[in-house]
Amino acid sequence: MPTRASSLHLLRKRLPPANPAVTPSSVALFRLGETCNHKCPMCSNAGDPAALFPPVGEVLRRAAFLHSQGFRRVVLTGGEPTLHPAFWPVAQRFQAWQVVWDLHTHGRTFADAALADRAVGLGLERAIVSLHGPDAETCSAMSGAPPQAFDEIQRGIEHLLRSGCRVMVNAVVAAPNLDKLADHMVFLAQRFGPPVSAKLAFPSLQGRGGRWHGIDVTFDQVMPKVQQALRAAEAAGLDLHLEGFPNCVVGQPNRVSMGRTGYGETHYLDDASGDLLHGMAHVEASLAVYGPACRDCPALSRCPGVEEAYARRHGLSELKGFRDTPTAADGDLP
Repeated sequence: MPTRASSLHLLRKRLPPANPAVTPSSVALFRLGETCNHKCPMCSNAGDPAALFPPVGEVLRRAAFLHSQGFRRVVLTGGEPTLHPAFWPVAQRFQAWQVVWDLHTHGRTFADAALADRAVGLGLERAIVSLHGPDAETCSAMSGAPPQAFDEIQRGIEHLLRSGCRVMVNAVVAAPNLDKLADHMVFLAQRFGPPVSAKLAFPSLQGRGGRWHGIDVTFDQVMPKVQQALRAAEAAGLDLHLEGFPNCVVGQPNRVSMGRTGYGETHYLDDASGDLLHGMAHVEASLAVYGPACRDCPALSRCPGVEEAYARRHGLSELKGFRDTPTAADGDLP
């Protein structure tokens, strides 16, 4: 059963273990600082100066720590991880340790085809590339990057694909791209074809970007446009995932949200200490809240809920839950 959050009278799931054991299938999220040459107005990073640019030696120590704990797969993130001078040395060490790695990136680094080849040669298997719209104007509004970034990101995606890397294109749903989501799906399908998959993420109110007016949107406002994007992606043969949308809002009880655990990430390496591992399922569950209608919903176990900040701002009337709806076998409460 979920427990009740006393201050807001909300519901929460029971938390999974805070420090799960590392197994051969475990995947760690490893942040190489928050340095970035984009200025995304909805950035969910904390903006803590201490986390901006950890020294190269410290980053390499953290990489060695993950290897010593037995991780065989790591996801590098930032900021923009390719900008940190430790990025390539870390990749080289992972290759030597036979640790495969994925990457969260804006993709512009790989506009240089040689760098895409180099990364894949060092063990990069999958890149999640941020591209928030089908044109330069939307891209700049969402990323704070100059207009030429739109073409550079496209070239980066193309070069990664040619090098053998799997690519998922991520777009955060916000006011500047809301009316272009379906067009974005068509653009991705036509520009890159089936090798690319896509994701639409509901904006987070966490971090320094939480007050940007562009993400002051509700599920009721965005869902008609998201449904159009889902239909457009299906018609174009594009594999489209959703992140941060409650199942009842989408109307699909068995859909799995592509949050961190949806990517397979099981652990998060603490940014401050560099040697403390947090269970990713624990982190995600601690941030999610639910409404009274969710208590007996058969989709609760796979539903991402909503952020508490969203509940404070917009309430929970949009969460209706499912009743008498068949779900997959793992649909019991956690």
